[in-house]
Amino acid sequence: PETMTVRQALTAMRSGPIIEAPRLFVVDEGNHLVGAADLFLVLRSAPDVRLVDLVDRGIVTVHVDDDQEAAARLMVRYDLAAVPVVDGENCLVGAITADDLVDVLEEEATEDVQRLGGAEPLARSYRTIGVLATAWKRVGWLYILFVAGTLSSSVMGLFEEQLEQAVVLAFFVPLLIDTGGNAGSQTIATVVRALATGDITMHDGLMVVLHELRTSLALGVMLAVGAFLVGIVWAGTQVALAIALSILGIVVWAATLGAVLPLFAVRVGLDPALVSGPLLTTVVDATGLLMYFSIASAILGL
Repeated sequence: PETMTVRQALTAMRSGPIIEAPRLFVVDEGNHLVGAADLFLVLRSAPDVRLVDLVDRGIVTVHVDDDQEAAARLMVRYDLAAVPVVDGENCLVGAITADDLVDVLEEEATEDVQRLGGAEPLARSYRTIGVLATAWKRVGWLYILFVAGTLSSSVMGLFEEQLEQAVVLAFFVPLLIDTGGNAGSQTIATVVRALATGDITMHDGLMVVLHELRTSLALGVMLAVGAFLVGIVWAGTQVALAIALSILGIVVWAATLGAVLPLFAVRVGLDPALVSGPLLTTVVDATGLLMYFSIASAILGL
């Protein structure tokens, strides 16, 4: 309480629970948070000084309804050993300490990693969860992706005649779609992590997309050179040119999509980690094939 003197506060601390942070949260008669008093300042002050005279009123707080991840980011941003939790009337409810912070960050990071792979987070430790429970966490997105994967088969069917005339084009399909998926996954991992840590927000959307667009152009050119050399050795100049242009386009498209999907997911209130990874792979596979066969048909005159 703010009416306590330093002597009374020290006596209360000796007989009470162990203080886990170097600050005392001070309240008024109605339990409304007034501020925080630095523990070392209290120890150095005269016994009769009241806590209200030692209080720092400009402190960071979190609300009881705030997301735990947001509270953890706030503690990291301001380098706090503890943050007070208040209700709608600014009454002190409790405090989140650094120990809690570690647990929250580990939990949220684990969920993001699992969702990037297209699976729901496990409810328990991997060692203790059953086979059926694990399968149930994964089967939902696998079914969705299984159905969506028919798009790639449909694209292949559209260009069946061209494939019959130039069977060599089929040899490079795995190379192209794998490269596109990998490029998009790299972007998604970077953007999702930046969103999770608060490094970027929705307001940075245009900056993020433009940054990834420029990065993917540089990557695409580097990969296109290698693809062209491989294509010449295996299939000749025309096919090599088709592969090089296709891989440039696919990498740029995949990376741009990898930047947009997480931002879009946040915008509509979905978990960017869960939506982005699996969806990107499926979309890039289908659209990458369409891009590849269209470019090859134009160059080879099919």
